[in-house]
Amino acid sequence: MLRRGAFILLVSAVSAMAQRPPVDSASRWVDSILAPLASRQSPGCAVGVRENGGLVLAKGFGMADLEHDTQITPETPFYIASLSKQFTAMAVVLLARDHRLSLDDSIRKWVPEVPSFGAPITLRELLHHTSGLRDYFTLLAVSGWPTDGHLTEHDFLALVGRQKSLNFAPGDEFLYSNTGYALLSIVVKRASGQSLRDFAAERIFKPLGMMHTEYRDDHTSLIRERALGYQPEGQRYRLSQPQFDVVGDGGVYSTIDDLAKWDANFETGRVGGKEGIELMQTPGRLNDGQEIQYALGLNVGDFRGHTTYSHSGAYGGYRSAMLRIPSERLTVITLCNASNVPPTLAEQVSRVFLGVADQKASVARTGAPASLMAFGAAQAPADSTGARKRNDQLAQLEGTYYSVELDMAVSLTPRDGVLVLSRPRTSDLRFVPLADDLLMSSDQMLLRVVRDTENHVTGFALTVNRVRDLAFVKRDSVP
Repeated sequence: MLRRGAFILLVSAVSAMAQRPPVDSASRWVDSILAPLASRQSPGCAVGVRENGGLVLAKGFGMADLEHDTQITPETPFYIASLSKQFTAMAVVLLARDHRLSLDDSIRKWVPEVPSFGAPITLRELLHHTSGLRDYFTLLAVSGWPTDGHLTEHDFLALVGRQKSLNFAPGDEFLYSNTGYALLSIVVKRASGQSLRDFAAERIFKPLGMMHTEYRDDHTSLIRERALGYQPEGQRYRLSQPQFDVVGDGGVYSTIDDLAKWDANFETGRVGGKEGIELMQTPGRLNDGQEIQYALGLNVGDFRGHTTYSHSGAYGGYRSAMLRIPSERLTVITLCNASNVPPTLAEQVSRVFLGVADQKASVARTGAPASLMAFGAAQAPADSTGARKRNDQLAQLEGTYYSVELDMAVSLTPRDGVLVLSRPRTSDLRFVPLADDLLMSSDQMLLRVVRDTENHVTGFALTVNRVRDLAFVKRDSVP
């Protein structure tokens, strides 16, 4: 799945922290890493480094707009996808400090459109991704919704309102879910009387001088000199832009210069105060007391004993990351408008400035990631002795099925030892048997057959990534 999903710092162990290089030397090294993107024929990245309280590196590589020959600069606005979550979290923190809501409020207090699943889901659990709510992007992907499809808040709430179950009981587990942060944007609106766009502009962006940062909650609005998102297609590029109006889990456009000002706020506490910043950086805990590695819109990690705070964003043709190591007074920001930029770019740059880079890495292109949940074609097992038995078993599954939660009908058809799931508006999924009544696609989507007490097939359940046991009921026809 193409996710607006979370950034995890992965570093190889080194025996001791090397001497940090001078800024000009490190800058030349970063130039070499980004060299494959420094072309007027391709999209690229903007890179920023804050060290010891100052923005010591801010550069652009490649093109913001291939059609209009516009180059990337540190002032170029990029769509930052899930990097937006920390601003949504700060908006909720500010409202809590204003005593206009509590982090322990039930989501249904503010958004009664969310079904009652028994145990209440708190705003705190939404912030920490421990709510159990299914990820709405994964649900959309299963339905065949295109990555550049239009989505409104009404559509989002209708999808959430149709859900009949959770992935797990609230607070029992951590599982990243964009649904929680999209709901928090609605909470901000209903608690403050302002849209998240307007609230963040007034309470976060303007006070910090982030004049080129905004939530884009109307996909038709214009953002001057923004970078367009691109995905490679053979030797060419095609546009890949978000066309939805749902924000909170994403939605922010920002620049290197503005994100450097946001990073400085974690030192000054100008917005949120000392207590608010501390809350933003405090990891959540599960019901059993276990600490998780996620705070409020921030992953909490470790680099050789040094605590790190980071997040990434990925959607359409955009890739973003922000990695902060407070004890080293170092933050790296990378904003890219090419979907095939490696996710480790911010890590590579941070290692250069810390003097622990093993060798000069580069962003040699790795090929475009699959589009949102573009499940591949599973292949039938090669053996022939069990083919007839498999086909007989698969024949029992043939028919039409309906998901209330997706409001969608699909069909299952056995074909040469493979079970083909056909969906409207998009490509088929192909499943091969793993065990009795359990099948899997090449992208590890599991299909579990559901039977009644007389062993008749009554439906199936799909589990993939951030969605568990999505129910489909067998029926002869769907109205």
